[in-house]
Amino acid sequence: MGTAYGHICNKCGYRVTTSGGLAYGMFAATDTYICKSCREIVDVSVGTYGKTISKENTLKKSTEGDDDFEYYVCPVCGSDKHLEIWNTKEKPCPRCDGKMSRSGRLDFIMWD
Repeated sequence: MGTAYGHICNKCGYRVTTSGGLAYGMFAATDTYICKSCREIVDVSVGTYGKTISKENTLKKSTEGDDDFEYYVCPVCGSDKHLEIWNTKEKPCPRCDGKMSRSGRLDFIMWD
């Protein structure tokens, strides 16, 4: 079961709920990226059933017709070219380059 937490920027107040890195549910595997196109922190599908799929192998998987997931695509704007892995140690804000930290609010969800 995957989990997600609220994060807030200490500089501009941007808020997001994200897993904050590689996470696995019963079916989906996600990782956290910054989309440079829409300037959002997003959890992106990167695999299924506890296994990640490299970006290079997603074309092969989609042609095999195993599932309907779109891998390595921003769920907000649909971009597949402007994703950058989110540095979970530095936690930069995609809007102002401030630093994101877990919010004091109880923004906690479990997903499957």
